[in-house]
Amino acid sequence: MRMIVTAAVTGAGILVFPSASAATAVSAPQKACTFTWFNIDDRDVLTAVSEAKTLAKGETWVPSMQVLRSGVAQVTGVKLDQPQAAITSLGEQIRRPLAPIGGTYPSRGRHGENSFGGAGRYVVYQMVSRLVDADFVVECGGKRLGAGHATSWQPGDAGGTAQCGVKTGDKTRIADLALRLAC
Repeated sequence: MRMIVTAAVTGAGILVFPSASAATAVSAPQKACTFTWFNIDDRDVLTAVSEAKTLAKGETWVPSMQVLRSGVAQVTGVKLDQPQAAITSLGEQIRRPLAPIGGTYPSRGRHGENSFGGAGRYVVYQMVSRLVDADFVVECGGKRLGAGHATSWQPGDAGGTAQCGVKTGDKTRIADLALRLAC
């Protein structure tokens, strides 16, 4: 999904404008920065998967997870005095809070003991919910500072279990991908 949006970060919050031309009609404090976002890519991503393991009914398991993808919430490209302002602006644009700069994925939350309702061959997986990558151009105090790229995601631990050979019904297809990789 690609969008172009302009947002102004001020001491009172973030003002979102439908286009860059609308931003010029609004006067902002001298230190306010305006971010114009484009190439917004917002998706769920599989980050880690266990090996498949056959278990008896009621048996528990502490899986060993293989990390497939890792990352950090960051802003690259243009140097900003307050880079978190870019992540905040992007979060306002997509209408979701995002992990702060320096946050990392995958988390360690899915490495504990798992139990399953019945016998079968199972996989445990982790995912990043709503990983967001976007490009931006930033203007502060009427001066164009340059272009950059921001990466973050919806905070929180996400993942699950799936049984090999059993249809998941997962609309994001993350569980299906975990099964294809591990079973």
